Amino acid sequence: MKVMIVDDSKVISQGLEKLLMDIEGIEITCVAEDGQQAIEEFSKTNPDLVILDLMIPKINGTDVLKEIRAIDDNTIIIVLTNYNQSYFRKLCSTLGADYFLDKSAEFNKVYQICSNMIYPDPEQDTDYLLLNTHKRNTYV
Repeated sequence: MKVMIVDDSKVISQGLEKLLMDIEGIEITCVAEDGQQAIEEFSKTNPDLVILDLMIPKINGTDVLKEIRAIDDNTIIIVLTNYNQSYFRKLCSTLGADYFLDKSAEFNKVYQICSNMIYPDPEQDTDYLLLNTHKRNTYV
């Protein structure tokens, strides 16, 4: 599964890379530090999953989310942000994000979600984290 990380914090990006490198079958295809780079690289790398921060330079995360959905409706998008207010959760849900996680409290759930996409485990199910009631295509 090809993964793209979009976050302007090198600490967060590197943390995500370290977190996901233990999952066999995951390939980090791109780490984008701003929204413009994210949109450009998305079209080049065609990732299966995007981990997206909302507050990023040049083009904000919600606009990146809109652009990605305009290009590909099947890419799984995990919004990972410190802005976990209900306004942003609802907005991201409306724009087509699959997951919305709080960076400070739910960072490790990214691992669970990604692992379950490749190696489904009913005992570690992450469907309860889905934003929308319909389940998107998962990577298997």
